Amino acid sequence: MKKTLLILAAALTLSGSAVAKTNAKKSVEQKALSSFIAQNAATLNGASITNMPGVKFENGNVTAIDLKGKKLQGTLDLSNFPALTSVDVSDNELTALIVDNCPALVEVNAGRNQLKNFSAQKCPQLQTLKLYRNRLSEIDLGGVPLLKNLNIASNFLVSIDVANSANLETLNVMNNRLEQLIVTDCTALKHLYASYNELQQVSLSGLISLQNLNISDNKISKLYLQNLPQLYTLLASDNHMTSFGISNCPMLSDLWLPYNSLTQFSVESCQNLAFVDLQYNNLSTVNLSSFNLLQRVNVAQNPQLMTLDVSFDSVLRFVNVSGDMMLNDLRTQASPELHQILGPWSNYI
Repeated sequence: MKKTLLILAAALTLSGSAVAKTNAKKSVEQKALSSFIAQNAATLNGASITNMPGVKFENGNVTAIDLKGKKLQGTLDLSNFPALTSVDVSDNELTALIVDNCPALVEVNAGRNQLKNFSAQKCPQLQTLKLYRNRLSEIDLGGVPLLKNLNIASNFLVSIDVANSANLETLNVMNNRLEQLIVTDCTALKHLYASYNELQQVSLSGLISLQNLNISDNKISKLYLQNLPQLYTLLASDNHMTSFGISNCPMLSDLWLPYNSLTQFSVESCQNLAFVDLQYNNLSTVNLSSFNLLQRVNVAQNPQLMTLDVSFDSVLRFVNVSGDMMLNDLRTQASPELHQILGPWSNYI
């Protein structure tokens, strides 16, 4: 009888301990949300944890939070939420967001806030992170090893390092204050948007999957690219660039380099090239001959341009040489589809 009572007592003790641990876990989430609700009582209209619209529970744990556009303010600390998979607090007035130690978290959208602080340590499943239009001056991504999509456009970043991020596919850092962008060996990166920054140079070493690159409106004076086997579109306008060269990018189709100060330009081993925009530069010679897929060429407003070679471009249909008053050598032989030349050579064909 005593032995039975001892076993029963032990079982009750273990059961009570388990319940206590479960309650402790719940209380972490409840305490965090209760504190946040108290901070934003006026905008949440008397909501509580149990009836708060946009907060989903499963087995007593928070699994999803959708509080976009609620005019929420202050700090939202969601640390140690074990079952939380998604957070959407976009279009609010939050100044800090913490999602540390959330092992199930996959997606966070905190765009259009006033964030000065953000932390996502020990989030091994986080894949999509949207922090655009905030006030972040730095970010640590060491705790998100599986990150695939990062949008941190329109912040105050001066430097960002995502080197060797093997899963990163899309990176948007437009409209920051970047002087340094490190993306070396991001082998899965397909889309890189880094326009409207302060970059003076950019290294794309190891970006074997890169398809779309936008580095317009920076301070890059010279740019030489090579061995980007998947690159399809390149935009690099408004850089005051004087020299540009690209080679061995067989999939490149669209090349945009207007509003620079180019005096040197070369393109080699890019046989998929279909559209080239070089308007508003200082080029004297442009050689774009023997590109079998080239369809449109715009070299307008190059006041120093004397020679343009678009010969042996079998599908070329349109050339713009408006404002190129010094052009005296336009080579179009063996380009049978050329039907329009815009500019002083309009009557050439």
